[in-house]
Amino acid sequence: MPRQIDTAFAGGGNRDVTIFGPLQPSAGGYGPAVFQGSNGRFLAGLAWRIQAPIGSRWAAIVVRRSLLSASTAPDGIAVGTWVAARAWMLLKLGEIDGAKALTDAMPIDHYSPALYRVSAQVSLAAADVAGLCPIAATGQLLSKDAMWKLAVGMCAAIQGDDITSAGMFDTLRGNSGTVDPFDVRLGERIATLAGGAGRASTINWNEAPPITLYRYGVATAAGVAVPADRLGPLGPARFGWLVRNPGVDAQVRLSMLRQAAVIGTVSAAELVSGVAALSTEDAEADTRAGRLRTAFAGGSMDDRRVALRAIWASGVGAEAVGETSADDARYGALIESATAAARLPISSASSADSGNIIAALLSAGDTGAARRWWPIADRADSKVRATAWSLLATGAGGVPVSAGDFRDWRSASSADAHHAGLMLAALAGLGLATGSEWSGLKGELLPEGANSWTRTIDAAAAAGRLGEVTMLAATGLQGPWSDVPPLHLYHIVSALVRTGRGAEARLIAAEAMTRA
Repeated sequence: MPRQIDTAFAGGGNRDVTIFGPLQPSAGGYGPAVFQGSNGRFLAGLAWRIQAPIGSRWAAIVVRRSLLSASTAPDGIAVGTWVAARAWMLLKLGEIDGAKALTDAMPIDHYSPALYRVSAQVSLAAADVAGLCPIAATGQLLSKDAMWKLAVGMCAAIQGDDITSAGMFDTLRGNSGTVDPFDVRLGERIATLAGGAGRASTINWNEAPPITLYRYGVATAAGVAVPADRLGPLGPARFGWLVRNPGVDAQVRLSMLRQAAVIGTVSAAELVSGVAALSTEDAEADTRAGRLRTAFAGGSMDDRRVALRAIWASGVGAEAVGETSADDARYGALIESATAAARLPISSASSADSGNIIAALLSAGDTGAARRWWPIADRADSKVRATAWSLLATGAGGVPVSAGDFRDWRSASSADAHHAGLMLAALAGLGLATGSEWSGLKGELLPEGANSWTRTIDAAAAAGRLGEVTMLAATGLQGPWSDVPPLHLYHIVSALVRTGRGAEARLIAAEAMTRA
């Protein structure tokens, strides 16, 4: 699933990097001042330390847009070092196209030592060995990592210097204490494909050491399939890398599409098109592709509703291959159904499904379509109505919101204290839970508290530092939603509203209701 970021965003030795990044405001970027006023070293520290995946799909999308925005560097940091931090965080988020767009476009004369390291990792995650060649010689001088020597050998062959390539691999083969022989064999496969040494060894994964980014990237570039059960140690970011790489087996990519959507690197529309393109199963039968086809264009409205229910059911009770939790599986199924749900006529015949339909629409960011379902959901049974109300109150508006409505929702939904706390935090952050009628609820579910993180994100919001807010939001949403303190959600939603990103704040809040 190759994706275009910005074909006009290209590097060059004398290119002006004052404003740097591929995402323009017209395409969803946050503008050149997104990091203005922030401390560059502080932000880079956040980027290096954040552990992915972020628990929220929409928070990941928001921070990705910040990091990709065509923007000036924050104060106190060299542009090359700042680009390295941006690319590294994008790589951890699974955003391989964006990370590669940043590193490829940065002129070499602006590279920092950190950017050499990150650029190599990005090229390997993208299975782009040729991307190592402009930086391999300098990288070898900056680091003792054996990967650079292997890169020099591979790139010599790619550039037609068979003698240098063969000599480098001979040296590395004789130095097995420093370089694993398996890595040498992989490098020689690249040299052979490039017309180099012509003596590549057979790759036997049964004898292979544990997977590394080098082993994944070079093997994939050489056309050597990495067994799916070996990929796990690459971490959750691999979902975003793998689905974008046409060199990866189609069935492996298909199995990881939902998880890539959950971590925010694949849109709902891309998810559907990916299932259609990668499936080998009969689209007329009761298969994943067949259910999607029926949900879009079934012979009757009943057929379409049944297909949507089957898609949702596929995310409940069993975790699909490549998915890491029951929550991810369920949310991924909602995202997969979103574009078909958007085409379903609004009808009272669908009232029992209206809660899931609204959840699916909001998972894809379709707030307008979600709001239009409220008249149907409002007349549904109490549990469906409660689900729909919580999603629309937080995610799209168009419903009454009062403390009484909140209590009715809590009673009908049987929400536990954590879920209710997240709901109240979202409403408070959106400015919808004000006045004395909410005081008792806040005292019970959202007690006041402050720490260095809450003070920092509040200060960033007060100063209008949107990029800093998005990165701090990411730090506050690491791990599953079950571990997210309601107070974190309150400060994140409030900070995004204050910095002009109310729509994104709502989608994060609705996601909390869907996944809590």
